[in-house]
Amino acid sequence: MRRDRSRSDVLALRHLTVTPGLHVVVVLAVLAYAVPLEGKAWGVRAAQGGEFDPSRFAPPESQTVMRGREVAARFGLGRRFELTLQVNNAFAAQNRLGIARAEALIAQIPGVRRVIGPSGLLAVTFDRNGHPATGPLLGGLANENANEVVRQRLIRRSDAIGWFVSRDGTEIRLLVETDDWTSARGPIEAAAAASGLVLLNGSIPAWPLWPEPEREPRPFPPWLPFALIGLAMLPMALGASVLCRPTIPRALLMTCAAGLAAAAPALLMSPAGLRRLALVSGAGAGAMVVALIVLARLWAMRDLRRAVGTWRVPVPPVVLVLSLALTVVGVGLSRRISVGTQLWRQTDLFFVDVRGDMDEPVVLREVRRLADFLRAEPGVAHAWSIADLFFAVPVPGENFGGIPTSSDAVRAILTQTRDDSAVRMELAPDHRETLVGVRLADDSGLDRLTILAHLQQYLALGHRSALLRVDLSDPAVPRSSIGLARGILAADTRERVLRICERSGRILSESDVQTIERAARRAVLLPVVDPPRLNVEILQEVNAFLEQVALAEAHVGLPHAGERKRLADELAAEPVDATVADVLAPLRTVWGPRLPDEMLRARAVELHRRLANVRLRHSARINFNDVLYGADLPTEGVLSEEVRDATLDAMGPIAAVPVPREVPGAFRVDAVAVGGAPCDRALSIAWGPRLALGILISSAFTASLLLALGGLAALAWWPVTLAPAAPLMVVPVIAALPVGALYVALLAGALAGGAALAIAIAPGRRDQ
Repeated sequence: MRRDRSRSDVLALRHLTVTPGLHVVVVLAVLAYAVPLEGKAWGVRAAQGGEFDPSRFAPPESQTVMRGREVAARFGLGRRFELTLQVNNAFAAQNRLGIARAEALIAQIPGVRRVIGPSGLLAVTFDRNGHPATGPLLGGLANENANEVVRQRLIRRSDAIGWFVSRDGTEIRLLVETDDWTSARGPIEAAAAASGLVLLNGSIPAWPLWPEPEREPRPFPPWLPFALIGLAMLPMALGASVLCRPTIPRALLMTCAAGLAAAAPALLMSPAGLRRLALVSGAGAGAMVVALIVLARLWAMRDLRRAVGTWRVPVPPVVLVLSLALTVVGVGLSRRISVGTQLWRQTDLFFVDVRGDMDEPVVLREVRRLADFLRAEPGVAHAWSIADLFFAVPVPGENFGGIPTSSDAVRAILTQTRDDSAVRMELAPDHRETLVGVRLADDSGLDRLTILAHLQQYLALGHRSALLRVDLSDPAVPRSSIGLARGILAADTRERVLRICERSGRILSESDVQTIERAARRAVLLPVVDPPRLNVEILQEVNAFLEQVALAEAHVGLPHAGERKRLADELAAEPVDATVADVLAPLRTVWGPRLPDEMLRARAVELHRRLANVRLRHSARINFNDVLYGADLPTEGVLSEEVRDATLDAMGPIAAVPVPREVPGAFRVDAVAVGGAPCDRALSIAWGPRLALGILISSAFTASLLLALGGLAALAWWPVTLAPAAPLMVVPVIAALPVGALYVALLAGALAGGAALAIAIAPGRRDQ
């Protein structure tokens, strides 16, 4: 009987090899596709030579990956690690001095190319001529109130908070650029301890800004997926090894079927790293089948009383029926599986790359609007952008800041702060590209793919990819365009104030929301003034202007008090839309023929600008007081300053109107999410359909093996191939949960076990 059955399996194998060469072609095609030809794809790390390749574990053809590769190269993110130092108070004088020493000591460690930290942050002020000047944000203060002053400076710099210092001052973050973090970790910890920082924790957690599973440790041990594959296939493979005929041909068929099934979930993925893991998984599954068969044969040889004819154990028909039902359900739902690999969980950062003219205020406002949206999203701990820099640059006459309305003013500030630590990280040197940073809250319970899905929806529907600048003070602009622009300003102001309140934990009632909306519309449409107070403010500005002129040009005398008062009254009586010519006439009565016309006109232009700012600040103060008091918001602190900034923006004089991208003169704002979490989303999107296709190919391959082995009678056992994996395909679809990489490993093991079991129990041609 043994000879007959062995002969039947040999005949089946011969039949298999002559069936139009299908299986040989399939195996060769799979290997040609799956085996990466580049040497570095077989595990040569980027640190050992070769450029950093962020497509090892993400689809290289994805727009997210291609854009991310460019961003990583331009901003130098691929080699930088974020170090977190736990301190008691980052704003204390000792820690502020220790930060600079720690950065200097770490930068001297061999293998460390660069250190970027909070000591490089700059504070922006204006000189007497209105030109921006910078100084160290953390230094230069030694009085008893210095700690609070530094804290207030940092709180107004959301980008500095996002990169380097937590809001409560308990964490200091340093960005270290190195190829080998493992070797540098010990010296870095020693340098931090010797810097004078009051550290609360001896160890220093470090995470890559731009994680790559091929280069960095995964969020799980590297052996865990293979262990799960073996664990999932063990019951079926063990049963298959016991039920298998003791012949080499059938054992080879089981090995091929199990190996291909284990590799199927990732075999068709384009990333070379995943294909390599698929091959390793397939080889491991095949080796496991061979090992179990050998062990089963050795164990059976001990029982000499066992009859050879009992190798084949009959399987009840109910097993076939149940397997068929599970297979039908599993195959039907396989394309609905949502894959969330979570291979990039080793960092809680990702970025939104925005390309546009960052010297243009309307572009910066759209970048700020994007950051405001992200800050309000559940699961986002913090979001920041280059627009946050301007909130820490005080508006003339106020203690809060905002984005200037002039491109020249924006460019001057950005140029002056080009050496600022945060600006270097988030703004390209040519001011044509910026990064919006997003820090996820791991304790929120929300999946990062859900947050990314909300962001993608915003970029598709809420983001304004092309903007047309509208100057509300330009009489040449059509009134219809001005009306549209004012309506957009009112809507944006309402949206921004509501997000500010939500982010600050303020619970607003419906009446509060209506009050904010009315105040926003009034700020845009009606410049409210308090005439007595406005006259006083104009008089103060006129006196300051005349004194400045007298000091700059000593040969020009300062007009007496009566002349200054008369000049201020005449200027205060001018309408809101007064021109330079309206200012020039009163000035001529003061200085008369003593000044040339060109110099007099230059002074009129400067005074006209300053008076426009006075009127704007005066009306804005009334409007945002309406917002603060109407919604019962605090009148002091960062929250009130942000509301004031939003109200000031609402009053103009510039607005942005969204237009199609092809409109001439429009400013384009191209935003794409990049980094670890977006790579994970790109991989997850690509993996779902290819996973189903891989399962289909593996199942078809096993079916062809069964058909060649025993014809239709053996093919009837094909449902056993997918039956063990069917529940794993059904549960996540019903529960509407994304499956991770470890879950895919379990699925691969179940597929491999089912394929081996089907080949083992299927009858040969001579058994029928």
